[in-house]
Amino acid sequence: MDTRNPRAYILFVIALAINAFGIAFITRALLGTSPITSITYVMSMFTSLTMGQWTIVLNLGFMVLELPFMRKADLKSDIVCYLLQIPTTLFFGSFIDVSMDALSWLQPEMYVLKIASLLSGCVILAVGIALEVKANVAMAAGEYFVKAIARRLRTDFGYTKLGFDSSLVALSCIVSYAVMGTIQGVREGTVVAAIVVGPIVHFISPWFKVFDRFLYPSGKTGKPAGQASLPVENFLPGHRVITIAREFGSGGHLLF
Repeated sequence: MDTRNPRAYILFVIALAINAFGIAFITRALLGTSPITSITYVMSMFTSLTMGQWTIVLNLGFMVLELPFMRKADLKSDIVCYLLQIPTTLFFGSFIDVSMDALSWLQPEMYVLKIASLLSGCVILAVGIALEVKANVAMAAGEYFVKAIARRLRTDFGYTKLGFDSSLVALSCIVSYAVMGTIQGVREGTVVAAIVVGPIVHFISPWFKVFDRFLYPSGKTGKPAGQASLPVENFLPGHRVITIAREFGSGGHLLF
């Protein structure tokens, strides 16, 4: 992660705001909410705390739960990223509430309009995630928690993230049914968001290379010395080179 680039932090804050707005848009579609916020949405239905406030509480809880999965060496090397979860959580949760209030007018009644609102929210959320990956300076607590688990247990990040999100959805259903006698806050929109956001991120990510000029106006990409790309003429004609990279937040793998 390029933690010394101030422009990357600006892009990251913008990404967090877009993520929060996308989540609020999905929620206001009245077809459920995104998997990561399903439990906070359900909790806000029968308590005095808002969805954003519960998001802050939950994410700070994730920070505590990360510690048993982190070795001393992991914590030492990741201390900046670990501590950045605090301001990230506070901003993200607060902006979810701001976005929910700003979208109070969005109350679609026709099912087709609910679907349109849901898909619009998914696109907005995907844009935010792609920007977050592009900034590459910090991670939301939920994603960092998954990273800590995957690193300690040596499991695949994408599959671990899938299991984590599924567990939150299941917990949301259990809490909703136990307290309210019915399942609320988790609907078909939750499933749609879980399925379509990742592919949208993969589709639009290549277009976000335009932000390289903003992040690195001098042309330097921040790669450590010795990791510069080899000249094209070093490769034999007719040979194809494929690199595989895993991007946190996109929920899977990306070929480029």
